[in-house]
Amino acid sequence: MKKSIHSSSNHRIKILCIVFIMISLLLVGRLAHVQLFQHSYYSALAEDQHWIVQDLPSARGRILSSDGAILASNQLHYLLYAEPVRIQSKHLLANELAAILSSLGFGEEVELRDKYYELIDNDLWWIALEKEIDPRTKEILQKSNLEGIGFEPSPVRYYPEGALAGHVLGFLAYNEKGDRVGYFGVEGGLDGELRGRPGKVIQERDARGRPILMGGHSQIDPIQGWDVTLTIDRSVQYLVERGLKEGVERYGAASGTIIVMDPHTAAIIAMANYPEFNPSDFKSELDAKNIAIADIYEPGSVMKPFTVAAALDVGSITPSTTFEDYGPVTYSGHIVDNWDGRHYGIQDMGELLRISNNIGAAWVGHRIGSEKLYDYLVSFGFGSKYDLTLEGEDTGTLRHHSSWIDIDLANISFGQGMSASALQVLNGFNAFANGGFIHRPRIVSQISTDRGTIEISDLSTESILSEETLQDMHNLLIAGVSQEEYGHPNLKGYKIAGKSGTAQVPIEGGYDPSITNATFIGYLAESKVFTMLVRLENPQSSPYAAETSYPLWVDMAKQLVNYYGIPPDF
Repeated sequence: MKKSIHSSSNHRIKILCIVFIMISLLLVGRLAHVQLFQHSYYSALAEDQHWIVQDLPSARGRILSSDGAILASNQLHYLLYAEPVRIQSKHLLANELAAILSSLGFGEEVELRDKYYELIDNDLWWIALEKEIDPRTKEILQKSNLEGIGFEPSPVRYYPEGALAGHVLGFLAYNEKGDRVGYFGVEGGLDGELRGRPGKVIQERDARGRPILMGGHSQIDPIQGWDVTLTIDRSVQYLVERGLKEGVERYGAASGTIIVMDPHTAAIIAMANYPEFNPSDFKSELDAKNIAIADIYEPGSVMKPFTVAAALDVGSITPSTTFEDYGPVTYSGHIVDNWDGRHYGIQDMGELLRISNNIGAAWVGHRIGSEKLYDYLVSFGFGSKYDLTLEGEDTGTLRHHSSWIDIDLANISFGQGMSASALQVLNGFNAFANGGFIHRPRIVSQISTDRGTIEISDLSTESILSEETLQDMHNLLIAGVSQEEYGHPNLKGYKIAGKSGTAQVPIEGGYDPSITNATFIGYLAESKVFTMLVRLENPQSSPYAAETSYPLWVDMAKQLVNYYGIPPDF
């Protein structure tokens, strides 16, 4: 019996020894893993726990127009900070500071007092108290001779031109971390480049997180952000914004957009929306939405030149090719009719564009087929983003041709059943004025970095249309802006190449007959100095582009002719 008990005891001891050895091996293995493979991680963690780091704001880079005018800059404000190790009576400072700042509108005195006392009740070398103190408040605090406080420069965004180019610029607002960052426009699209690098105040602390009175203390100065120069011409932007406001009010539109581009470089000379947006007076993100790039719509008849150009380029038609228009036609069980319900018999391609014949456009679309029309529309830039460095850009919608049925091909041929932004329509149209090139639009011309200037340019080297097609389209677009369709163009001495589009707004089950988007797009036929698109949303004086967006286009073209000094054609 004793032998059995002794044997059992030895067995338990062996098991315990094995368990002990296994645990020891696990501990040694874990220690080795930490030392060999996680050394840098735990070293950084220990370093982080050993120091208190607080940011100092950097000056944001400026935004300039192409002529060097400042559109966004900074005003000098200050960050108010305290040095708790130097403060003898922290309660007294909190009371005095709260009394002064509450009288200047910073908040309730009791809440400020509690806030400041909580912040300075320690032995830190440095602690931030208030951001963006204006110079007047700084002067008042300095005259009060409060102990242990100081000021660091804290630039605040300033838009000296007010609402000018507001939708292009975007705005600044606080994020979830309490930092001011850019949203929408250039401020959002180039936030990283504009923001710069914040400075830091670094203080040593003990294992319990308390500041070490005689410990390390250092400061790294902030680095200013990069300046950005836009392609926007300040004078043209001003003319366009003023004219757009007058046009929206004159025709009773819900909103409006005008874009002016240099078709040869794809530089955006002006981009305006109305109602306007002032970055200094931000109220809602909806106000900041740049509808020129973010609001997609069915363009309507301004798409007909793209359909005709594709058909000319593949040889399916010539300018003199005719079609029959004796009444509505049916595709996939759906009726297609002209916008005015009228019919014109035998028509050629020039008459198709001049009268804006839906039946003719659908016929041309079916002559080239879904696959080829889709390929050309993609080549013109529809259905994809340009990555403009403007936050908020939309791609539009262009379904793959494999999903089209006959009625889809017909509708897309005259600008329904697909969507695009105003910028996409204008940039595609640029090809008719610049030799068939689809350049990537740009609104930033250069970025001034600490290492030099970066020039922004991305020009295509391959035309998507033949020279013959381009010449035919040029002539057709000139003929399309006729007195019969538009009335007298009232731009004496200049020929206009362009196209209007009056597009109904799609609703569930069809289109709303009472709401339209009226667009005119064009260029001066001889000089081709600029292309311009005017879009009015739901004009009340008339639903038709020929009576709203076209006259506004002409008014703006008159001013641009004077500004650029463009000589008459004849």
